Amino acid sequence: MLSKIDKWYDEREESLSTLINLIVEEISEKTNECIVFILDPFYRRVFQYNWNKIQFIPYYFIAVRENEEFNPPRHRINTMIMDSRNFGCNTYVILIGNGLQLIELLQYCERQKSGEIIIKEWFNLESISYPIDANDFIITHHIDTWYKGKFRNGREHFFNKTVNLERKILQVAVFEHIPAVTKQWRKMHHGSQNNGNEALGIEIEIIKIIAEKINFQSLFYHLPNIDIDKWDESDENGSHSGLLGETMETNADFFLGDFHYTLRNHQIFELSYPYNTECLTFITPESLTQNSWMLLIIPFKLYTWIAVILLLLVAPYILCLFALFYQKQIMPFKKKSTATKAADKQLSNVTTTILKRTKNLQKQNNIDEQLKGLQLFTDIQNGMLYTYGMLLQVSLPRLPKAWALRLFIGWWWLYSILITVAYRASMTASLANPVARITIDTLAELATSTITVGGWGEEKHELFISSSDKNLRKIGEKFEQYENVENAMARVANGSFGYYENIYLLQEVRAKRQLFEAVKKKKATENNENLIADRDLHIMKECVIFMPISIGMNRNSPLKPQVDQLVRNVVESGLVEKWLSDVIEWSKIAEIRYESDAPKALVDLHKLYGALIALGIGYLLGFISFTAENFYWKYVVMKNPAYDKYQMDAYYAINKTNI
Repeated sequence: MLSKIDKWYDEREESLSTLINLIVEEISEKTNECIVFILDPFYRRVFQYNWNKIQFIPYYFIAVRENEEFNPPRHRINTMIMDSRNFGCNTYVILIGNGLQLIELLQYCERQKSGEIIIKEWFNLESISYPIDANDFIITHHIDTWYKGKFRNGREHFFNKTVNLERKILQVAVFEHIPAVTKQWRKMHHGSQNNGNEALGIEIEIIKIIAEKINFQSLFYHLPNIDIDKWDESDENGSHSGLLGETMETNADFFLGDFHYTLRNHQIFELSYPYNTECLTFITPESLTQNSWMLLIIPFKLYTWIAVILLLLVAPYILCLFALFYQKQIMPFKKKSTATKAADKQLSNVTTTILKRTKNLQKQNNIDEQLKGLQLFTDIQNGMLYTYGMLLQVSLPRLPKAWALRLFIGWWWLYSILITVAYRASMTASLANPVARITIDTLAELATSTITVGGWGEEKHELFISSSDKNLRKIGEKFEQYENVENAMARVANGSFGYYENIYLLQEVRAKRQLFEAVKKKKATENNENLIADRDLHIMKECVIFMPISIGMNRNSPLKPQVDQLVRNVVESGLVEKWLSDVIEWSKIAEIRYESDAPKALVDLHKLYGALIALGIGYLLGFISFTAENFYWKYVVMKNPAYDKYQMDAYYAINKTNI
């Protein structure tokens, strides 16, 4: 019988029905005992047997319904069970898919046994060696005996073995990635002594605490091509390298590499409780605003300039209208009124005193003076020059005596003072402040920019492509796979690339890049060489996502409950923040030094380009005006028949009369 069953085990593609047929055939050949078949509706359809083969052996066939109950069973089923037992049937083939029905059936049959009363209940706890060899006898190992509600040896056999690993060696695969693991770890791994001031990384410190609490020895190692493969690198054959390949081969118990708590990683690793949340963003190039030519218009905004220009255009015409109104309407009326009063008094009183005549003459002279003051603004050209001169704080040659003009000029002076003071202060601030920098700080700005972006890992690319945000999808369309960080930073400094990583690693690489540029600049200065400086690097303020970070373990690792509790305790105690501060301390110090060595805001020739441009524009307009005036004099004035160079007054008088 064992040979046929072994043959079925080797050819497991055969159905369950084949196995039962083999068993029944073996029983029918060895003995003539009866067989009891108990099947539910499902297995009655699945199980097919040639009943003619056992026509000389008695058997019982019990059909169980789907809703059958055995506590107690139906009378017919109970009768068949009793008859089969009385008949001496020792072979039962029970195929019931419902486990509850099967339990009720077995419990009922156990209760119906007669003459088998157990006086003293005891159970042996035994184990078998794994794997089981079916060709040999099964040898069990006695562990303990359960008697009267307790084990006889009095030892705990079902304790949690993950609490104390008894100094066993566990493999820890490491991928250097800030802030999880730093470069200083490799020095310690190769035997160098750590002076205690160099940060090894958050995950290295967490593993040390876990190893101390669970009592195991951690054996750190890194793969030969881990800097290239990183988390995962698959080839054309579908095989994986990197930490993912180590996971599939179960070569390590822990995996350190700043793993993101994502669904994909959760399907590959057993991720611990997240110990930190990282901001994933881009590092982009900065650009300086070359707006020195705009120096003269920088002090005011657009709408301020519009208001100022409108007032400059309107104010001369208003003054001219006031002056003409006084000259045409008010002054003639005053002259006429004064002359009429003087004539009336002369007719009525011939004995008018010389004093009154003098007074009338003074009034007449006063009116003439007012007319002279109005002549400054009756001509629109002179009015514009005097109005703009007041804006530049140039005093008038004569102040008009008309009160309407005086009030308007007073308010115009006040406006001129405010405008000039504000313009001067804003100009001083523009010269004193450093050159403004153009940076990319939002996803919308990055999506509309012309630079390409990239990073390592296909999972990061899928985050942008599968996003519902249109800006992220635009970024995903120009996302490139870039494995080498140094080359990526060189492209960023060149102004054509944006690199995607966590903010702590970006701060580290930016500090290194700044140090590299400072050394290169110093060498160029010592050798008197011209150096084309790269662009400064800027970390985008808006985060793409705040990603939880975990430690990786093998799938279904029994250490996960203990590791989760220990990681949670470490986070609550504040140690993660302390270790994170140690990791990023060097980059912070480098940033502070770079800011202190940055060029200060100085008023140099470059910032005065705007004044030179304004001066050049003035010279150009003056030359054009001078040329136009000469052209007009030569081809218009001199060819006029009334022109006589010896009687220019007569010529201008004729032209004025014509106008």
